[in-house]
Amino acid sequence: MISASENAAVESAELRPLGGSDRRAAHYYRAQHARAVQRGECLQQKAQAAERIIVQLLVLIGWLVQQIRDLQRQLAWLRQQQFGRKSESRPNPERSPTQPTGPPSAAGAPCPKRRRGQQPGAKGPQRQVRSDLPEQIIPHTLEPGQLVCPDCGKVRPELSLREESHEIGWEVRLVRRRHVRFRYGPSCQCPPGRGIRTAAKPAKLIPKGLLAVDFWVEVLLKKFAFAQPLQRTIREVAAHGMHLSGGTLSGGLKKISAMMQPLAAQFVWQSRQGVHWHLDETRWPMFGLSPGPGRQLWWFWVVVSPEVTAFLLEPTRSGQVARDFFPKGTRGIVSVDRYAGYFALRGPDWSLQLAYCWSHQRRDFVNVVASADRGPGWADQWVELINQLFGTNARRRQAWFQGPSAVFGALDQEVRQQVKQIKERMDLELARGELRPEQEKILQSMRRHWTGLCVFVEHPPVPMDNNAAERAQRPLAVGRKNFYGSGAEWSGELACACFTLLATLRQHRLCPRQYFQAYLEACARAGGRAPANLEEFLPWKWSAQKRAACQAKGRPP
Repeated sequence: MISASENAAVESAELRPLGGSDRRAAHYYRAQHARAVQRGECLQQKAQAAERIIVQLLVLIGWLVQQIRDLQRQLAWLRQQQFGRKSESRPNPERSPTQPTGPPSAAGAPCPKRRRGQQPGAKGPQRQVRSDLPEQIIPHTLEPGQLVCPDCGKVRPELSLREESHEIGWEVRLVRRRHVRFRYGPSCQCPPGRGIRTAAKPAKLIPKGLLAVDFWVEVLLKKFAFAQPLQRTIREVAAHGMHLSGGTLSGGLKKISAMMQPLAAQFVWQSRQGVHWHLDETRWPMFGLSPGPGRQLWWFWVVVSPEVTAFLLEPTRSGQVARDFFPKGTRGIVSVDRYAGYFALRGPDWSLQLAYCWSHQRRDFVNVVASADRGPGWADQWVELINQLFGTNARRRQAWFQGPSAVFGALDQEVRQQVKQIKERMDLELARGELRPEQEKILQSMRRHWTGLCVFVEHPPVPMDNNAAERAQRPLAVGRKNFYGSGAEWSGELACACFTLLATLRQHRLCPRQYFQAYLEACARAGGRAPANLEEFLPWKWSAQKRAACQAKGRPP
């Protein structure tokens, strides 16, 4: 800054010629300096604002990079779910992907990987006789001309030797049964013998219905046991030369639904008994409901007990469904997944323990798609720990069911030690704070559910997983894919009843065709209604002889 009191004598070569006095030059340079200072302050403010924007952009870029990584992991998981293998089995981390599985050859070179199926040169399985199937004998003889010797004309004698071979045939046909009721006239003048007497009418499941009981049994099995849509059944019947309308099937199934409900209610009531249950739920679309939209999403709840597998069709997934199922004061253990709706069973009106599923916990580690080199190793180590716990506990449960022994005591201690190691590793990794967000999220979830995950430790009969309920829902998932759901509320109730009966019959290894045939014949004798005595159709009350008579041959559907 140049003041008026300072010496302003400057050489003319260093100053801009102003054509005026020194005072004027001083004012000029003072103004230029002030403008420069002002511009400097503005630039400094802009630089500070730019630095703040850069910091914000760096934070935003970091957040976006994290979002991109999360979306990449999510995309990889979705691709795996859509196009990848559905199995959750993991490869052995100790074996490289390119390492051959076959033994080395004599020359020391590795042999190619063993292919699937029957191996060349290996002895095949022995053919079964299938003696449980009805036998049809078909004789094969020579033609008369083949029995005569062309030279001398003598006839070949028949020997007692035979050659036999077997094959399995499958006969599927439709039969039109014509019921002829004979009439008998009077034989005397006695009051009881007067008039004409006609043979009794055959029992019909649906009054004036065209289809017999065994036809309806096949329709029910095709739809609910084999997940076949009704339109496919209509085309199958048409292939055998019979036209059948969809209205005929729908109208008949609506009447059969009312016959199935009382029996299914007995199964649901029995499923409430006991001290251990498996509980799960899955979606089930319902179409054509009124009032409301044309499609509503309902839910099938499954309850697996030692004697019954029961299904409940509800319009909600709320935990109130589980609260309404268990009577107040119920005591026991419920194996569930980590759905928050099951927390409703922790109220003071019930004494229920929630045993969480280790398969779902293991799935969290299986689904980890790592964004760093240490990710896959971290997830594989946790999966291996859980696999070891599954194997040890399986041997412990087997020893427990065989009776108390020293083997059970040793396995029980090993299970407790493995659970302790998992707990210590979980706490240590969370305390270090070196985990990525998705890894920390998995372990935090495990810590929140740890009490329920350890219920099996003190109760050896309780399995570590909820696979019993998951397997029971597989026919529903296949049916939902094939025929999309139910088109009316009565159709959903019929599906609920049939799924309950079929799942329970599979649980007891009983033949569903024989069972449905017997029950629907009883309904026909009762005039198209459920029979008054349902005790004879409750499998858990059957004798050993009756159970053996209805035992399923092979693996039930």
